[in-house]
Amino acid sequence: MNENVKSIENIPVMLGIKETAKNFGIAEHHARQLALQGLVKATRAGKKILINQQSVADYFNSCTLSTTDVAIVKPIPFMIR
Repeated sequence: MNENVKSIENIPVMLGIKETAKNFGIAEHHARQLALQGLVKATRAGKKILINQQSVADYFNSCTLSTTDVAIVKPIPFMIR
Protein backbone atom coordinates (compact mmCIF):
# COMPACT_ATOMS: atom_id res chain seq x y z
CA MET A 1 0.00 0.00 0.00
CA ASN A 2 2.87 2.39 0.74
CA GLU A 3 4.18 1.87 -2.81
CA ASN A 4 0.84 3.04 -4.27
CA VAL A 5 0.96 6.27 -2.28
CA LYS A 6 4.48 7.02 -3.54
CA SER A 7 3.50 6.44 -7.16
CA ILE A 8 0.48 8.76 -6.88
CA GLU A 9 2.68 11.53 -5.46
CA ASN A 10 4.93 11.31 -8.53
CA ILE A 11 2.15 11.93 -11.04
CA PRO A 12 2.81 15.31 -12.68
CA VAL A 13 0.12 17.96 -13.07
CA MET A 14 -0.82 18.07 -16.75
CA LEU A 15 -2.73 21.02 -18.20
CA GLY A 16 -4.43 21.65 -21.50
CA ILE A 17 -3.40 24.54 -23.74
CA LYS A 18 -6.07 26.89 -22.36
CA GLU A 19 -5.28 26.10 -18.73
CA THR A 20 -1.54 26.52 -19.32
CA ALA A 21 -2.07 29.87 -21.02
CA LYS A 22 -4.37 31.10 -18.24
CA ASN A 23 -2.16 29.88 -15.37
CA PHE A 24 1.03 31.38 -16.79
CA GLY A 25 -0.44 34.52 -18.34
CA ILE A 26 0.61 33.72 -21.89
CA ALA A 27 -1.22 33.38 -25.19
CA GLU A 28 -2.65 29.98 -26.12
CA HIS A 29 -0.52 30.06 -29.28
CA HIS A 30 2.63 30.52 -27.16
CA ALA A 31 1.69 27.60 -24.89
CA ARG A 32 1.06 25.40 -27.93
CA GLN A 33 4.37 26.39 -29.54
CA LEU A 34 6.32 25.63 -26.35
CA ALA A 35 4.91 22.10 -26.45
CA LEU A 36 5.27 21.53 -30.20
CA GLN A 37 8.86 22.82 -30.25
CA GLY A 38 9.80 20.51 -27.37
CA LEU A 39 10.72 23.36 -25.03
CA VAL A 40 8.48 21.91 -22.29
CA LYS A 41 7.35 18.38 -21.50
CA ALA A 42 4.07 17.56 -23.21
CA THR A 43 2.09 14.65 -24.59
CA ARG A 44 -0.94 14.08 -26.75
CA ALA A 45 -4.15 12.58 -25.42
CA GLY A 46 -6.06 12.00 -28.63
CA LYS A 47 -6.18 15.40 -30.33
CA LYS A 48 -5.58 17.28 -27.07
CA ILE A 49 -2.10 18.41 -26.03
CA LEU A 50 -1.33 18.06 -22.32
CA ILE A 51 1.56 20.10 -20.92
CA ASN A 52 3.52 19.34 -17.76
CA GLN A 53 2.92 22.30 -15.44
CA GLN A 54 6.27 22.01 -13.65
CA SER A 55 8.24 21.98 -16.92
CA VAL A 56 6.58 25.26 -17.97
CA ALA A 57 7.48 26.83 -14.62
CA ASP A 58 11.06 25.54 -14.98
CA TYR A 59 11.24 26.91 -18.53
CA PHE A 60 10.16 30.40 -17.50
CA ASN A 61 12.38 30.36 -14.40
CA SER A 62 15.42 29.55 -16.57
CA CYS A 63 14.77 32.24 -19.20
CA THR A 64 16.86 35.39 -19.02
CA LEU A 65 17.27 38.45 -21.21
CA SER A 66 20.64 39.95 -21.88
CA THR A 67 21.11 43.57 -22.85
CA THR A 68 21.68 42.51 -26.46
CA ASP A 69 18.26 40.79 -26.54
CA VAL A 70 16.37 43.91 -25.56
CA ALA A 71 15.35 46.06 -28.52
CA ILE A 72 16.13 49.74 -28.29
CA VAL A 73 12.87 51.64 -28.36
CA LYS A 74 13.06 55.08 -29.89
CA PRO A 75 10.38 57.62 -28.98
CA ILE A 76 7.92 58.58 -31.69
CA PRO A 77 7.70 62.35 -32.14
CA PHE A 78 4.34 63.68 -31.09
CA MET A 79 2.96 66.63 -33.01
CA ILE A 80 0.07 68.77 -31.87
CA ARG A 81 -1.89 70.26 -34.71
